Amino acid sequence: MGYPIQLKEAVLQKVLQGNKPHHEIAIEYGIGRSTICNWLRQYKQNGGINLTSKEKRPRDWNSEERIIALITTGSMSLEECASWCRKKGIFPHHLEQWRKDAISGMTANSGKKQSEAEKQLRKENSALKKDLNRKEKALAETAALLVLKKKAQEIWGEPEED
Repeated sequence: MGYPIQLKEAVLQKVLQGNKPHHEIAIEYGIGRSTICNWLRQYKQNGGINLTSKEKRPRDWNSEERIIALITTGSMSLEECASWCRKKGIFPHHLEQWRKDAISGMTANSGKKQSEAEKQLRKENSALKKDLNRKEKALAETAALLVLKKKAQEIWGEPEED
């Protein structure tokens, strides 16, 4: 989980003041005590803390970076591609997914015609459902009238014809 830079700075400042124990600071900020210890260790080793994350997560890559990665790795062998991915902090399956996403994005433009057809089919489907619902109500009403007619005949008998 990435914490904001301001939070890291504030927590380290409180820890370095030494007024409170680490566990109290951890509770106060809602951060794990081990996280605070890691930040403090980094601070002591490097003379400062790396306030930004080490590597960019695959989901944080924007579209342009993804396309550049696909172009760069397109002509590489599997071993070279895997090595490149390790250096960049991603996996080869991310490249494959990005390739599929790019292809589906390109075919989405031709899908406009298909979406128009889908829209028309949905409209037709909606109209048919409304018609079916209306007819089911009419059928239920007719059935109820027939049942009432039979009950009326049982109670009063057959109507006399003149």
